[in-house]
Formats: sequence, C-alpha cells, structure tokens
Amino acid sequence: MTTEPIAIVAVDDHPVVVEGLRSALERRGFAFRWLGSARTAAALHLLLDEAEQEPDLALVDLHLGDGSDSEDLIRTLTGRGIRCVVLTSESRPVPLRRAVAAGAVGLILKSDPLEQIVSVLEQVDQAGLATSSELAHALVTDEQVCARLAPRELEVLQLLADGHTRRSIARAFDPPLSESTVSTYVERVFQQYRLLGRTVRNTVEAVREATADGYFGEPARPVSVDPPTAEDPT
Repeated sequence: MTTEPIAIVAVDDHPVVVEGLRSALERRGFAFRWLGSARTAAALHLLLDEAEQEPDLALVDLHLGDGSDSEDLIRTLTGRGIRCVVLTSESRPVPLRRAVAAGAVGLILKSDPLEQIVSVLEQVDQAGLATSSELAHALVTDEQVCARLAPRELEVLQLLADGHTRRSIARAFDPPLSESTVSTYVERVFQQYRLLGRTVRNTVEAVREATADGYFGEPARPVSVDPPTAEDPT
C-alpha cells in the first residue's frame, strides 16, 4: 500500500530556515509535497485560500515579525484539521507550553541537528508530542523547569515591576483587594521559585525568574493602575 506524501506549508519570517528544512527533507527522501511558505500570518491565510489542496501539516514559528498571536494561529489551523509543528528558536518554557496547549503536535528547536528536526515530522502521526531533542521535550513537560504562576499572581508581579506600590495595586482591582492579599500573591510567587531551588528574595528577582520562564513579554494586561504617587508608601 502506498503512502500519500504529506502536504506541508510553513510560516516563518526567516525563509532561509524554512528552505534549509525543506532541503533536508528532500535529501532524506521524506515523502512530502511542499505547498509553499509565508512570512506573516496574513500571508499564510492567503496561501491556504489559494492552495490546490489543504495541507496536512503546518510549520509555525512562534515569533513572527508581524506581531500576530502564534497561539491563535495554531488554534485556527488546528480547527481546520491542519496539524501544527512549532519551529522556533524560543527556549523559554512558558511560550512553548502555551503553543502545545493551543494544539501543536510537535516542537522543533531551530538549534537542534537537522536529522533530529526531520525526525519530528516523521513522528507527528504517532501518539503524543513529537520533539526534536531531550531539551525540547523537557521544556514542555518537566515540572521542575518553570514555576506555574496563576494569572492574578502574574498581574500583581508585573504591576510591582512597573513601579506601582502594593497599595495602588490593591485599589486597582474590582472589587479592590487588601494590601495583605497583594502580599500573599507575591509571597506565593516567591515560594514557587524557592521550591524549584531558584533564589528569589524580592520583587526584582521574582520578575527576573518569571521573565526567564517566558511569562512576560506577552500582550497588554487587563488591569490598569494609576501612576505611583508621592503619598503611596514604598
């Protein structure tokens, strides 16, 4: 029985990476049909609308220069029945885990050897998440790699990092929080990182660790706070 070639599209704003992977697939004799590549999410949608057939698989870069949301893109493609494999230089666990939660079935780190990268595409029909290396697998599965911070904890931590006091943060929520509740959220963050063996003694160090995990650098937060004032305590 013959196996139909896998129809593949890609979206990546570094076309040399995509072409390198395409060449590697050809050299390996991988059975695929290349339907094209795009540099932006909008261009990918146009490509899909004009394609002669629906792709089986899409290679998706997590950080496109157009500012599009990669998680939304993965959800949209998955909803169309297109399997998504993340192709990225991102090494922070949180963005990678969010991509998997959005429906990605494979993870390729661009820094991994080509042979390991190609093997991911050969495994995407199998059960479970296909990854290009032990590191890639650990980044999305190992509970010791990053803290699991709740949305409210992240909101409070980001606002503290922006220079707001605990009093002003407490007043910003609807209904307002007490300052002790804000302090509880902060202490929870500290404790989670300490349990992972990571030194966190203050807000600055907590923000450093959360940034390293990939929690920050995301879209605008839902809570707004007035600028700090002189009468606010530190």
